[in-house]
Amino acid sequence: MSISEIVSYDKDGRIERPSTLLGVNFPLFQKLFLSLTIILIALLSFGIGRLSVVGNREPVRIEYDPEISNSQFTISNQASVSSALDKIENSTSVIVSKNGARYHYPYCSGAKQIKEENKIIFATVAAAEAAGYSLAANCKPR
Repeated sequence: MSISEIVSYDKDGRIERPSTLLGVNFPLFQKLFLSLTIILIALLSFGIGRLSVVGNREPVRIEYDPEISNSQFTISNQASVSSALDKIENSTSVIVSKNGARYHYPYCSGAKQIKEENKIIFATVAAAEAAGYSLAANCKPR
């Protein structure tokens, strides 16, 4: 089996490039066109696939049974947790910002980022909560 190809030479004896139409090299143009067509079809197929699944999801629901939760929490744990919380609430000062709605303990990173002119210091956690502030999510009591 032999494959024949027609080749033409220019006046200097070099092989001429394949003919072009309007300055477009057909083999390169065909490769680019084929590549772009494949990419566009892949993107369209992916998008149509995503659109067809959007409404079929069910939300995740977490249900707590209060009887199980309360039965696992013993009285000794209640006493130790409540005494620890009382110590924290009664002995630790907290810092709030004039512009914020959360309070921070002095050792938290959030308290260190508040400018001095915007700081308000409460003597206890209870005082801050009474003023309408709540604990910042990134701040844990020690």
